[in-house]
Amino acid sequence: MKRWICAAAAVMLVLFTACMAAAEGVTFTTKYFTMQFPEGWETDTEDLTQEDGVEELGYFGEQAAYGLSGGAFLVYYEELKDIRLFDAGKEELQAYIDALMEEFEEDRPVYLDTLMAGQIPLVMLRCTDKDGEYIHVDTMTNGYAIEIQFYVMSDDEQDMKTYPVTDRQIEQIKSVLATFRPAGN
Repeated sequence: MKRWICAAAAVMLVLFTACMAAAEGVTFTTKYFTMQFPEGWETDTEDLTQEDGVEELGYFGEQAAYGLSGGAFLVYYEELKDIRLFDAGKEELQAYIDALMEEFEEDRPVYLDTLMAGQIPLVMLRCTDKDGEYIHVDTMTNGYAIEIQFYVMSDDEQDMKTYPVTDRQIEQIKSVLATFRPAGN
């Protein structure tokens, strides 16, 4: 009987460990923040560039046809150097959302949500440009915007347009964004 209990406990421990590892997924780590992607995603934070005030932070993608892909960038806006969204009031946050909607006006933005990752508000827009639809996520502190974009592409390298992001994929993006943490936390 004791052997059966020990064997059952060992099996439960293995299953628990496997479930925890699967729940953790793939960590996307940049100099400024981390996020957790589901298992099966790939990330790339090697050989990144910085030009024209835009610093590439990394790229990520779901390994599936018509899966989500995207990238993260750090952009400095001198005119917004006094904005700190993590301690902004409702009116300041709304003013920032309005300014963001205006900035992306050419891409016909639709406000989706403001998600809270701890104390950090992440503003989420659905946009459409000449290549198709994408989801733009933005937060700001002291003029530095972390901009994260998600889009859907086919697995055909000749097909460079993006496809509509489904409601299921929006929920998947929100789950990933819920894991957003400043680097070192």
